[in-house]
Amino acid sequence: MYDIIPGVSQETSWTLTNITYMFGSYIMFHYVRGVPFEFNSGAYDNLNMWEQIDDGAQYTPAKKFLLSVPIVLFLLSTHYTHYDLAYFTINFLALLAVVVPKLPMSHRMRVGLFSGIPEE
Repeated sequence: MYDIIPGVSQETSWTLTNITYMFGSYIMFHYVRGVPFEFNSGAYDNLNMWEQIDDGAQYTPAKKFLLSVPIVLFLLSTHYTHYDLAYFTINFLALLAVVVPKLPMSHRMRVGLFSGIPEE
């Protein structure tokens, strides 16, 4: 996607692709709380989408797949950036920002300046 922009190297293109996916994934799964539909009478209003997948069960096939996608994208971007330390650091920090909230230790934990404490 970023390869069509003139002057963007392959390394920068892969890093931008990685960061774009990680940012979108974080916003969609971990930042936004509640559900877009009003059929559950507010039962999931204080949960993000990751906590709602499979009713909060850990290590389901869906969650394993969604956890493996950023890892595979990180490995691909690391390979195509020719293992450059600067690109590796940027891609690794983006990976950590997305994978750590997916771990079971982070279930219902909120860390951030703009997110309040979830109500029980």
